[in-house]
Amino acid sequence: METNVTQRRKEEEILQKSGAEESQGRKDMFHYLFNATDDAGNAGYSTDELNAEANLLIIAGSDTTATTLVGFWFYLARYPRVYNKLVEEIRTAFKSADDIQIGKTLSSCKYLHACIDEALRVAPAGVAELAREVLPGGLDIEGNHIPEGVHVGVTSWSIMHSQECFGDPWVFRPERWIADPRTGVTTEDVARARTAFNPFTIGQANCVGQKLAMEELLITMAKTLYRMDVRLVPGNTLGGGDPELGWGLRDKDQIKLKDAYISIRTGPMVQFRKRVT
Repeated sequence: METNVTQRRKEEEILQKSGAEESQGRKDMFHYLFNATDDAGNAGYSTDELNAEANLLIIAGSDTTATTLVGFWFYLARYPRVYNKLVEEIRTAFKSADDIQIGKTLSSCKYLHACIDEALRVAPAGVAELAREVLPGGLDIEGNHIPEGVHVGVTSWSIMHSQECFGDPWVFRPERWIADPRTGVTTEDVARARTAFNPFTIGQANCVGQKLAMEELLITMAKTLYRMDVRLVPGNTLGGGDPELGWGLRDKDQIKLKDAYISIRTGPMVQFRKRVT
């Protein structure tokens, strides 16, 4: 990591010394981090801070998406109704896997979007709270005063499994994200669920890469399900709960996530077969 950051800094310095125009060179995120300054004109980031940023960016752009993919395949393989409905939508909307690109057609796949949102809900990439320190003067929340200096936060896993907001939080039900009189889901139901939906966190410090992540998930899942048939390995329960485990960990059809700032998981074991057309 440190070697890569050092090499990238040298590239930036060589470009600047050569007198190259601003339009030349790589305009990646580190270009702007290297050139950031504070109000006094000093370098905005130390070497240690740049290394920390590189580490965070790699985790944020890989492990998080991987966790969502794990949750997606875990539940899709266990809900045949959802699987069949999603496959039909994708294979009807596109004539070939090569046609699956970011655009109007992919955006129109409402059930695919709903399945991804549901996977983000039940298997969030970060299960813990991102605590914030209460500022001077304190904070009033729902009639409760919290003094300044106290660290507060709500775990994303807990709020996205709220029975008050979702009704049946332990059920993988993508329909909850689409208002439709045929399923009994109202616009009020969707709005209520959205108030508790925060896989990318909320506010000024929310995930800067969330739009890119959604594009990755949409294309990856759509292309895979267009080309492949998927099923759970018969009899395999890897990644789910077990009756011998403690309270809250016994359901084999619920994914197990461990909190290590990002979610740690195992499984599922699924089988892919080239689609027969």
